[in-house]
Amino acid sequence: MTPIVINACTGRMGQELLKAAASDSQVEIVGAMARAQHQKLGTDIGYLVGMEPQGVFVGDDLSVTLNERKVLIDFSLPEHSIETLSHAVSANSPVVIGTTGFSDEQKQAITEAAQSIPIVFAANYSLGVNSLLGLVKQATRLLGDKSDIEIFEAHHKYKKDSPSGTALALGEAVADTQGRDLDNVAEWARHGIGEREPGAIGFSVMRGGDIVGTHEVVFALKGELVTLRHEAQTRQCFAQGAIEAAKWLLGKPAGLYDMQDVLGLKD
Repeated sequence: MTPIVINACTGRMGQELLKAAASDSQVEIVGAMARAQHQKLGTDIGYLVGMEPQGVFVGDDLSVTLNERKVLIDFSLPEHSIETLSHAVSANSPVVIGTTGFSDEQKQAITEAAQSIPIVFAANYSLGVNSLLGLVKQATRLLGDKSDIEIFEAHHKYKKDSPSGTALALGEAVADTQGRDLDNVAEWARHGIGEREPGAIGFSVMRGGDIVGTHEVVFALKGELVTLRHEAQTRQCFAQGAIEAAKWLLGKPAGLYDMQDVLGLKD
């Protein structure tokens, strides 16, 4: 059985993680964390998600909760996630990171932390999206030099980062397959720039309502379109993937892993 600690447990993803973990006989929730002075501190986690009492209460002190035998799952905000990571390094605790929107400097901090502890860091934890990444690479090999490539993503109106981490991962899958740097070929906006640049990878974003997550990669050829699309209907697919990552991570050596490693999908 894998002992897990869920950070930011009162948020949207935190509550989905609680439900997924409580329903999985192979994991045990041994900690559930919220920010200091949160109104839910001391609450049984079962009450947060409409379940029977679980005997685990919301706390705020990671320093007394983590150790090398517990896996921390963190879906929070970039600054808080990096602060949390420092506690994990001190405790030698493995970490599953689902936060998106990190700066380059923060990503470097994650890479450095992975020299000390095992970390799974992925933009998206769903099986479907990780399969989509493989399909996008295959389509790029077949169609990339013959088509214009566009990436579209849509999320709920409260999402803070844009484009989504998953959209960026899809763009990187295209660019890496073509041996290019995404930063050099991405078109983030088109207002006033004129004709499409040859070889560009275009991004467009929608924010509205309560959309869980939709991603499309379009290969536009002369007279035809090939579209690869994934739509998340609930956040449960992300939560279950993160739980699977935690189970896989326990006992692994220090290093930086992703969901492709967890699912055995690496090229």
